[in-house]
Amino acid sequence: MDDVGRRRASASEGPRRKKRTRTRDSDAFVDFTELAERDARLASHASWETLEDGTRRAKIDFTSWEATRALTGAILAVRHGARGWDVPEGHLVPTTTNRRRYVEWIERLLAVSAPEGVKGGEGVVGLDVGTGASVIYPLIGASTRGWRFVGTDVTDEALRSARENVERNPHLEALIEIRDARDENGGRANVFRGVVREGETFAFSMCNPPFFESMEEAGKNPNTACGGTEIEMVCEGGEEAFVKRMFNESLEMKHAVHWFTTMCGKKSTMTKMRALFHVLRVPAIRTTELVHGKTSRWCIAWSWSKEAAANANVPLPDPERLAKVAKFVREQTASTK
Repeated sequence: MDDVGRRRASASEGPRRKKRTRTRDSDAFVDFTELAERDARLASHASWETLEDGTRRAKIDFTSWEATRALTGAILAVRHGARGWDVPEGHLVPTTTNRRRYVEWIERLLAVSAPEGVKGGEGVVGLDVGTGASVIYPLIGASTRGWRFVGTDVTDEALRSARENVERNPHLEALIEIRDARDENGGRANVFRGVVREGETFAFSMCNPPFFESMEEAGKNPNTACGGTEIEMVCEGGEEAFVKRMFNESLEMKHAVHWFTTMCGKKSTMTKMRALFHVLRVPAIRTTELVHGKTSRWCIAWSWSKEAAANANVPLPDPERLAKVAKFVREQTASTK
């Protein structure tokens, strides 16, 4: 549930002491054994133990990059119908749970304020900034909600891998477009400029920015092996500088994107950006914390829309209720075709 905003035209999601977004247990719980039994690649990277009752249980080594890659691929295939997923060796292997929760949070934002033409989840087009080799947000958003996406990136390898992941899923190809965000000189500085085409509009943008200022900083967590190339993990000034660059470009693209959003790896980044937005009188601000196990990520959204500002203190709807409404709208739409 959202707090009632204490500042004009802003709101922060969650109880005051703990701002956490949780999904239904069925969405959050991962049965490694079931997944491994249904996905051969994961089975080959799992270790198996036999229990007293004779059943076998699969265990995943999260310090193994190959095992975490196989796990993400299995979840996408079994739960989302996105098959054949892969990323080149050494690239970032995203965890699916927090990515799905980010998508769910955006759905809740759109339930409170959405651009013209978007209703009940219909007509949603999103922009995934830095979609990466994994193209995971478009795959999840398209497969679970039927949303259309434009995913962008700035390296040949990431763009090639993203397109291959989409091509392996013909049922999603019409919903996902991959664009090269580099300028005509190969520059990588632009986030929205030159990427959003004239007259084009998006219901939202989303981003998993480079969190770190150096690879040394990025390598300080020895408990997992999610990989990540330097361009995926590092930018000058870290994630705070990247989010500020995104915000500065949003000033020029106010009418092209209804909700600008980004994930933050550090709570301090979200807190600093929220304070900056208040100072600059951004009309609508929302924040949340996404929690999975011992890992937390933070998200911040801002909008220049008058409707979003007018509804800035309206609590975001409950995820389960929203899912029922969206299902009803899809069924009614299908019955009239």
